[in-house]
Amino acid sequence: MCGIIGYIGKRKASEVLYRGLKRLEYRGYDSCGIGVVNNNKLIIKKDVGKVEEVAKKEGFLEIEGNIGIGHNRWATHGKVSKENAHPHTDCLDRIAIVHNGIITNYKELKEELIKKGHKFKSETDTEVIAHLIEEELNKFDEYNEENYIKAVKNALKKIKGSYALSIINKDFPNLLIGARYESPLILGIGENEFFLGSDVTAFLDYTNRAVPLEDGDIVVVKNNSYYIENNGKIVKRKEIEIKWNIEQAEKQGFPHFMLKEIFEQPETIKVSAKISSEEIKEVAKLIDKFNKVYFVGAGTSYHACLYAEYLFSKLNKLVKAEDASEFLNKSVVDNDTLVVGITQSGETYDTLKALKYAKEKGAKTAAIVNVIGSTATRIVDIPILMGAGIEIAVCATKTFTSQLMIIYRLFLEYGKIKDRNMNKYEQVINKIPNYIKEVLNQSEHIKNIAESLKAQNYIFISKGINLVSALEGALKFKEITYLHAEGMSAGMLKHGTISLIDENFDTIAIVPPKDSKVFSSILSNIEEVRARNGRVIAVTPIKINDCDNITVPNVLEEISPIVYAPAYQLLAYYKAVQLKRDVDKPRGLAKSVTVE
Repeated sequence: MCGIIGYIGKRKASEVLYRGLKRLEYRGYDSCGIGVVNNNKLIIKKDVGKVEEVAKKEGFLEIEGNIGIGHNRWATHGKVSKENAHPHTDCLDRIAIVHNGIITNYKELKEELIKKGHKFKSETDTEVIAHLIEEELNKFDEYNEENYIKAVKNALKKIKGSYALSIINKDFPNLLIGARYESPLILGIGENEFFLGSDVTAFLDYTNRAVPLEDGDIVVVKNNSYYIENNGKIVKRKEIEIKWNIEQAEKQGFPHFMLKEIFEQPETIKVSAKISSEEIKEVAKLIDKFNKVYFVGAGTSYHACLYAEYLFSKLNKLVKAEDASEFLNKSVVDNDTLVVGITQSGETYDTLKALKYAKEKGAKTAAIVNVIGSTATRIVDIPILMGAGIEIAVCATKTFTSQLMIIYRLFLEYGKIKDRNMNKYEQVINKIPNYIKEVLNQSEHIKNIAESLKAQNYIFISKGINLVSALEGALKFKEITYLHAEGMSAGMLKHGTISLIDENFDTIAIVPPKDSKVFSSILSNIEEVRARNGRVIAVTPIKINDCDNITVPNVLEEISPIVYAPAYQLLAYYKAVQLKRDVDKPRGLAKSVTVE
């Protein structure tokens, strides 16, 4: 979940680290810090707070030196405090380390190290790694660079859990070490300079050349070159070119990244309507071939999985949407199974775990993913890139609708395989960007409705395929407003929830298109709410009396979850802004959930 960066080269390291941490702040923002080696001195600056304020207070940019590491923390072990902020060091303050992941055996290791005289300064699992390297280094008769590298490798053999690491040593200022296992780490390659980052945004200001590392990789950078080891052997990893430019990560005049990304959806949908054609055809064939088909994801991506479940049912194909965190507990997986993971980052821990489990059981695997070179793209049989571009805001907006578009195209291809007439579905695909623009054109109207909301509790309801919209709408709303919201089928209202509804409990109703077989029943559900003095905000293709209407185009029901999405995204955004929430970085959340 945390963001890490490492640098070695000709530049002032503190400036590179500061800029990289600003780019990575969406991955964690409880605290931050940097470690830089200058004149064989290790300088650590860190504290609780966001990058800009900590950097100013601690004087990040005053530090000289050409090698360093940096970290944004999202707390997992130990409270949010200066002591628990990264980097962490060994007893002699020679070795500094930043870490993303969780060390599951850190308690046993810590107890052993304390018995051997090591003094710990934090409550984190990460600090154990620094002391473990020190302990391994003490076993050598000679203190030199070669033995130091061996000590790092030996220490990593004793660690259980997940990690992405960037490591420096004040006595070897020309040496930067990185390592990964089940947490993302990418090597950036510049002109006589190298970078380590949790993702490419850490160093995209400086280079678009990258080498994604794989599980078990240890990269050693020195003397303007690098090598990668895995299991004691030198390995080659493919260098890739990052097509994104850093301008995609800027706000471009919008007050928040989230609003910018909502308004980018007409363009990102165009890309996802064309990208990965061959991969989509291949996965559609697999959906036809296998009897058991699972779509697995977490959070917003799980809602995309649910869209697949509803969509394929219209072609009499049973696919199952699964919460990735529960997949291992109830799935039936064998060699007659296809598992499609959906993960924006390609690094979501639970989704990767589900995909690895599926492979172990002999299943075929695919992934719908946004980040080229991510773990998901490398471990599955067929990766499908969705082409949404960099998404900085923690809340998924454009990546969600891009996921839905990829699923819709899988649906189209599967229908062709089954010799179904898919003309009406194909004819609307190029209209979707304009439909979305129609919704975005109501931005001011949606803002006015959002600012008029006074309740503390909200329920999002719908039926049929737009249950996806209700669930995702509620998730967006509670993620950034910090107000209680839940999504459910409107048919469940009468089974308990309706007792909550009164003048202090608002309902957002996602009304299906007029030709939907559930259209009339959702109108009845709205009347039930109104009869109990509940306020209703309707995302609707028709005007509904006694409701606050957000009008959306009356489209084919199968594409309505894509078209409707900007309406409830904007509703959540404007309410959160009114409440002065940190919209792009809501409390307690991070963009990529890379720990269990």
